[in-house]
Amino acid sequence: MRIIGLDIGTTSLSGIICDADSGEILRTVTYANDTFLPVAQKWEKLQDPIRIISHLREMIKDLLKAGNVAAIGITGQMHGIVYLDKSGQPVSPLTTWQDGRGDQPYQHGKTYVEYLSEVTGYSLATGYGAVTHFYNSVNGLIPKSAVNFCTIHDLAVMALTGQTQPLLNSSDAASFGLYDFKNDCFDLAAIRAIGMDPEFFPPVASGFISAGLTPEGIPVSVAIGDNQASVLGSVNDLDHSMLINVGTGSQISCVVSAPSSDTDIDCRPLIPGRWLLTGSSLCGGRAYAILEEFLRQTAALVTEQPVENAYPAMDKLMEEFVPSGQPLIVDTAFSGTRSQPERRGKIENISIDNLNMANLCDGVMNGMVAELHTMYEKMKPLLKLSPTRLIGSGNGLRFNKPLAQRFSNAFGLPLSIPSHREEAAYGAALFAMVATGIVSSVDEAQTRIQYC
Repeated sequence: MRIIGLDIGTTSLSGIICDADSGEILRTVTYANDTFLPVAQKWEKLQDPIRIISHLREMIKDLLKAGNVAAIGITGQMHGIVYLDKSGQPVSPLTTWQDGRGDQPYQHGKTYVEYLSEVTGYSLATGYGAVTHFYNSVNGLIPKSAVNFCTIHDLAVMALTGQTQPLLNSSDAASFGLYDFKNDCFDLAAIRAIGMDPEFFPPVASGFISAGLTPEGIPVSVAIGDNQASVLGSVNDLDHSMLINVGTGSQISCVVSAPSSDTDIDCRPLIPGRWLLTGSSLCGGRAYAILEEFLRQTAALVTEQPVENAYPAMDKLMEEFVPSGQPLIVDTAFSGTRSQPERRGKIENISIDNLNMANLCDGVMNGMVAELHTMYEKMKPLLKLSPTRLIGSGNGLRFNKPLAQRFSNAFGLPLSIPSHREEAAYGAALFAMVATGIVSSVDEAQTRIQYC
């Protein structure tokens, strides 16, 4: 018996098929998410949902060749929204989590997100679905045929099962903002008070639920957020572990048994009875990618020859790196932060002796670590127990051993990395196993997780 897990990421689409008994991944398929659309404003980040679903269908067709598929689980990029008509068809682009319309000026010297946060009392950020919808409402950008909205992975579930109405897992619903943790639903009073139609906010389902069947009769679970899926697919001891994920963005997550209202740290539903405290870096792994692009451009400028990939040279440089007494101090908030979108990165402590590429690589990696470690310090007072295990996921850690070592040093714990890749897709597969009754609990499903 086999399970398919799918992850609709910002820059890539990933699918795995694994053995339901052993958890072994039998096949992995990855497509580039080449669906970004031309935009009129530089702060717009839009993707083509129809093309994404088309890629996903091709991926599933490939994975189904293995046969004996008992369930499909789906995850993807949270926060973003796509509008749907009454038949469940997309009538807008996907406005992704990277979209910056919420940071545009609104009124009384405040941005849209600042105004919405102040009036509703919720801590919100640009890219959150509720903020995007509010901006669109004010500016007349909601398609006339739209009746509601959902995430891209909820749309994928609908497309696979023939559903015409989205059903959101609480992990995705909370990522939109204006979410009432106490009652596990959207705060309809706050939505009405700000002048938005609550009918656009779809129904929410908590727990492990099957959404429907594919034409082949395969059960598909409701979609879950990629942060939660990465945790479920990486951590086999939820109550004593801390997860570091480094990909396009990066996150640090710890599991708690009660929701928190601390405004500096996101609290997100995970599974019934457990919540995630999550700190998110908007730049994350892109910080090192930005440095790699800078190095390629510099090399091409000097040699007048194109350089396709600078990572091997950077890897070798860091393997041989010996820290000096005057390190470069790099703030890697190149894309700002959720609470300070206008903030930018910086390089400090530059002397006549230390401005070189080795120190710059070291400084960027240390900056990536420091950003998440600072978030953990804010989490600590909210944790009953200090984590005794440090788990790493994402290609930014899997393929960058010097970065992984720096995280281990900063947190004072050995870093364990799952032996399987595509942790979010794997978590979606484990979620589907529980939702379809293949296993009785998430703890049983997670016994399949092994570490390198």
